Amino acid sequence: MITIKDIARAAGVNHSTVSRALNDDSRVSAAMREKIQTIARQMNYVPNLAAKKLVRHNTNFIGLIWPPKEGLFFYNMSVRLQQEGVKRGYRVVQITDSPAEAMQAFNQFGVDHVIFWNSYPSVSAAFTAERERFRGEVLTMGGPELEGTHWLSIDRRGALLKAVHHLSGLGHRKIAYAGVLQNKEKLSSFMEGIAECKCDYRPEYLLGYYDDAFEQEAERLLRMENRPTAIVIDSQLCLFRLMRIFRKCDVKIPDDMSVVVYDDTPEMEAFEIAFTTVGPSIQELAVKAWDIIARERVEDAKRIEEVVQTSLIQRGSTRPLYVRD
Repeated sequence: MITIKDIARAAGVNHSTVSRALNDDSRVSAAMREKIQTIARQMNYVPNLAAKKLVRHNTNFIGLIWPPKEGLFFYNMSVRLQQEGVKRGYRVVQITDSPAEAMQAFNQFGVDHVIFWNSYPSVSAAFTAERERFRGEVLTMGGPELEGTHWLSIDRRGALLKAVHHLSGLGHRKIAYAGVLQNKEKLSSFMEGIAECKCDYRPEYLLGYYDDAFEQEAERLLRMENRPTAIVIDSQLCLFRLMRIFRKCDVKIPDDMSVVVYDDTPEMEAFEIAFTTVGPSIQELAVKAWDIIARERVEDAKRIEEVVQTSLIQRGSTRPLYVRD
């Protein structure tokens, strides 16, 4: 029996676009509706009336596949996505199961669309199968793009370059980096900034967050005679661990060490000395995500790819380097 997936392959679009076109949905252009309906007639497609009824029913619920990660960014980001959804008349159902199990659940619940924060290097075949069965649209955020979904990414490279250029502009040449050294996107961007600004490069200035000896290496770095005068920290979890070492080594921020932290959340202003941050605006990310997933028109099933730019917000944790006699 011919299905809408067969029509979708023949038309070169996704199956949700075929469903809309067969139901004369105005979100699909007139030319595309005519093309799809012609193909359906040529293939002798017989609609499933139960499925047709389901396609016409909107739940006003959006599924949110969220990673089981700790951290202020993920808390604030999920809250903003839900708040933005309420403004637009939607409710958000959040699941932190594996992507495949979450997608299966959303297929069963019949939510309108899905937003997926992709923090995984790859997704399973089970997820792909469930995504292909899904009748709505899927937006991938945060991580690698996925076939068959819209994609909203972050200019992390630009963020790390901004951090280094900011510190270099304040006169710092000895700039350290602390974070996940396996995150090549952030680390290579930091190194690119060091090269562009002609700053000092020392292998010992790189602290690996997941290294067993992270805290010992951080203490050793801060007690060096030729220690760095500034540091870029790639996450807030890494910052919290380093703050203990700063206190232990009697390193004062920003007098002894200027600090830039990746990701801006409201909590970064709550410290005794507010932290300079670099990264995307959580509010802008939430608005752009909803603009994509809940847009009113679907133009010929065009896949959307957008990049959210980043900004540096200077606060009290960075200051010009004063060379002491």
